[in-house]
Amino acid sequence: MERVTTGINGFDDKLEGGFVPGSVVLIAGKAGTCKTLFSASFIYEGVNRNEPGVYITTEEMESEIKNDLMSVFGWDFSALEQKGIINFMSIKPIYPDKVLGDADLAKISKFYTYDISKKIIAAVKAVGAKRLVLDSISIFEMFIKDKYLAKISLMTLLEELRKTGVTTIITGEIPETSDGLSRNEIVEYLADGVMKLEFVPVSEDFKRTVTIRKMRRTNHSSEIHPFEFDKQGLSIVKIK
Repeated sequence: MERVTTGINGFDDKLEGGFVPGSVVLIAGKAGTCKTLFSASFIYEGVNRNEPGVYITTEEMESEIKNDLMSVFGWDFSALEQKGIINFMSIKPIYPDKVLGDADLAKISKFYTYDISKKIIAAVKAVGAKRLVLDSISIFEMFIKDKYLAKISLMTLLEELRKTGVTTIITGEIPETSDGLSRNEIVEYLADGVMKLEFVPVSEDFKRTVTIRKMRRTNHSSEIHPFEFDKQGLSIVKIK
């Protein structure tokens, strides 16, 4: 099967060559575990392979992410955007101006899902994208408190992402006090793949690691893989 490369040096062989084309992969982790750098590496790898991409942020400012990527890797996402190779955009959440009842919440949840899907589809078509990042899904999870509504909305959103045909990464914030993989413990069951990033103590130091928790149609590694990053990008550290 043809695979979509991740952009992480030494990682593709842990996934039988990369992600399954058209799949939706969740990257979950607590603050500071490099979810954004992982996601941006995936989009930048597409640029190197002449595969346009879309990067959507729902929480941070576009300028902040672009400045971070320029500082860390020297990747000029603004220049790539001007060339029409990528589409970098922000989709902010809805802020209700009053306390909502169940009926109103259901309506606004449906509208929010439809609005995000519509904007994503338009962004994908604008550049002929093959790769997509939605960073992050956590705002969406926090917005919809009812678990049934959240599951229906997330199922709808992920189905719309799959319909575009692009290979997608969605990021999710794990609360500091949680041992789960997401805020509402729903999205990890709906995604085709799940990777968990962690920041763990090793001797007197801390190391970032990635573990592939699931990857459909893939005989993947189940080991914990330390990784690091420098100006050349992210790399899996070989354990001697």
